[in-house]
Amino acid sequence: MKIQFSADYPKLHGQTSAYLLAVEDIRIDKDTPAALIEYDTRMSDGARYQLKTGNYIQLIFLGNLRIPFCTIRTKRNRYAEDKGDYYRGHIGEVFEIDIIPKSECKEGNS
Repeated sequence: MKIQFSADYPKLHGQTSAYLLAVEDIRIDKDTPAALIEYDTRMSDGARYQLKTGNYIQLIFLGNLRIPFCTIRTKRNRYAEDKGDYYRGHIGEVFEIDIIPKSECKEGNS
């Protein structure tokens, strides 16, 4: 299994794979803690991935260096299917971390 990121993120700490621990539903809006947005969206070059108001899922991983991290993803894929259900079916599996240019990413990834 693979998980794609559109850029290098400090939260990844250079890890190359990660074990999926949990999947949580999350809403991004004006009440979302700024610290969470900063953590999840800041890229290594200082830029930030933009999260719009809406429903998302939060994937919680333990990386191959034993450093935990999370990533917030859109709740629905381009076919309106619930990605939470997909990822919940893969809890306990190891994902290879792929960092690829945003233009080549299959989905918006932070």
